[in-house]
Amino acid sequence: MKRFTRIVCFIFLLLLLMVAVPAAAELPTIDQISPAVGYTGRTTTVTITGSNFINTSAVRLMMDGESNITATVTSHTSTEIVCKFTLSSSKATGDWDLVVINTDGTERSKIGGFSIQNPMVLTSISPTEARVNNDSVDFTLVGTGLSDVSDVFLYSKGDTNITAENLDASSSKVEGTFDLTDAAEDTYDVCVEDSHGTTVCDLSFEIITDAVGSIYFETNPDGATVYFDNNNVGISTFTYGNASAGTYKVLIQKNGYKDYGDYVTVINGKRTVFYAKLEPLNEETTVATTAATATPVKTATTIKKSTLKVPTTWPEDTPTTAASPVDPALVIGAAGIGLGVVVFRRR
Repeated sequence: MKRFTRIVCFIFLLLLLMVAVPAAAELPTIDQISPAVGYTGRTTTVTITGSNFINTSAVRLMMDGESNITATVTSHTSTEIVCKFTLSSSKATGDWDLVVINTDGTERSKIGGFSIQNPMVLTSISPTEARVNNDSVDFTLVGTGLSDVSDVFLYSKGDTNITAENLDASSSKVEGTFDLTDAAEDTYDVCVEDSHGTTVCDLSFEIITDAVGSIYFETNPDGATVYFDNNNVGISTFTYGNASAGTYKVLIQKNGYKDYGDYVTVINGKRTVFYAKLEPLNEETTVATTAATATPVKTATTIKKSTLKVPTTWPEDTPTTAASPVDPALVIGAAGIGLGVVVFRRR
């Protein structure tokens, strides 16, 4: 009987101890992080779903050799936390551990759960246009932060996206191929998407008609520069091929000649002749130069009166002046005066 009593007492004491010691707190769990990537130099809002987020005190990103990044928690429930990470441009890129810490000291880590990357920037695409129904257009995209690009596509509202094939991505460029069979003629945005679903669209690509013709440019004289649709296409005389069907502006320029401008219509499958006879600038330039450099003649403000009597009319041609004969009366008179002087002296 005593033994049975002792057993009962022991069980009773054990039950009292179990009631007195509080149950261990349950650890939080992390089911999903969205988005799971952020970019240096930007602030990213992240939603974390899971369980047992009881009075969450902190959410941090941690990486060996790097200082922790603490988020600003904007809202939370027991199953969801919304927070913001400000990622400076000096932070190391790569996979970081995401840690949720409760006020009771319990915490949960998602190893490599969040990736920090350099932002994707598109600088250029080559070529910038291609013809419809070309089933293999090779392109090169140049930029930064492109190593994680998983998709490249052409986007235009109302048109079907054109997805690139055969992608080869590095940090500074992406190469691939577009199939433009039956594509709509339009100007498209060039978009890239990384493995986390982040999309950047910064460039444009034009799909143009596959109806083409050629133009034979001839000038007189030759050696003139030809601008076709505002593009320098060559020095006359030459044939410009593979021009899209349509009407375009043409400008012809040559030193020493007036500019010549006109329009040309390119017809699919046809050869169009464009002829320009250039007008020289030499004659006009000489006249203009003489007029610009001539020295004006100053007219006297006072005129001295002449004592000569000017006839009221002048003959059209000035006559040649001839020697006048000596009058006989004048000769006799002079001889008489001389004789008189001689007689007077003898007396």
